[in-house]
Amino acid sequence: MVLALVLALQAMAGSASAATIYVEPEDSIQTAVNNAHSGDTIVVKPGTYAGGIEISTPNLTVMSGSPYKAIVNAENNAFNIYESNVVIKNFDIRGPGKSSGVCFSFSRNEFTNGAFFCTVQNNKISNFSMGADVGFYMYSGSEYILNNEISNCETGIYAFDLMFETLTISGNRITNCDNGLYLVGALCNISNNHFNNTVNLNAPEGTGSILNTTKTAGKNIVGGPYLGGNYWATPSGDGFSQTHSDTDGDGFADEPYKLDDSYNSVDYLPLIPLKTPVAAFSASPTSGKAPLKVQFADKSTGSPASWKWSFGDGTYSTAKNPVHKYSKAGKYTVKLTVKSAKGSNAKTTSGYVIVKK
Repeated sequence: MVLALVLALQAMAGSASAATIYVEPEDSIQTAVNNAHSGDTIVVKPGTYAGGIEISTPNLTVMSGSPYKAIVNAENNAFNIYESNVVIKNFDIRGPGKSSGVCFSFSRNEFTNGAFFCTVQNNKISNFSMGADVGFYMYSGSEYILNNEISNCETGIYAFDLMFETLTISGNRITNCDNGLYLVGALCNISNNHFNNTVNLNAPEGTGSILNTTKTAGKNIVGGPYLGGNYWATPSGDGFSQTHSDTDGDGFADEPYKLDDSYNSVDYLPLIPLKTPVAAFSASPTSGKAPLKVQFADKSTGSPASWKWSFGDGTYSTAKNPVHKYSKAGKYTVKLTVKSAKGSNAKTTSGYVIVKK
């Protein structure tokens, strides 16, 4: 009975210890961080704030209360992280053309343990030398960089010497950078990202990174019906995902994307944006005496997944290339409606089939 009471009091104390700290535009994010304790959440109100924020408290969430409404204008690094289980999310982080948006520190002091299992999520990061700088040196690892928009940086995400820890990079849009990813001795899980950079993956020593997940139902970053690999584009329009086909309309290229001949870096499920289908058809013959058997052929573009034919005599078919027999004389209007995960389209041709007595 006494033990149960002690455990209940400990649980109540633990839940009561976590606080939410609000930062107003006239306040400093750094001051709030300095006053926070492990487990606290710092919510930053809309406004513009200084960078150079150093986080040496573990289990801390620092977030913009309204996505992208709290702007961090940095003169050097915007955020420096020295401790574990830190979350940075929802900020608009703007740089000076140098330094890093978020830096997982390369060192620690006697009061910190290192930045392990930290998350950078749902931020806009722009105009830095490195959008996110991940260097482990045994003092950080297993970071998560998720659902960010990183643009106009020399390098979107830089990772160096991961010491057998894995960096997860997923759901990000990394665009208009010289290098989307620059990886040196870095093992990463990289999936469902939108890359559109001069060089999307630069790995001078090669990379054993995994570049896709197992095909899974779910909307991917370019609107397709499955999660798998990444979208690979370049500003010049000659990226893999921009130049390869998806004949079955599943949202993946018909062939894998091999990025590196030496180290077997392969995206087996590279993403291809779905196109809205455009209905088109042909038939043969289109005239003759009753009864007239007509072979219809789907000529639609955009990889439709379903078809609905209306033959004009009150009958229908959902086959892709149906055969239909007209029993009575007349002029028949034919309509084909096609659908895919991207949308639908219809084509109608009046008096397309003429059946004579």
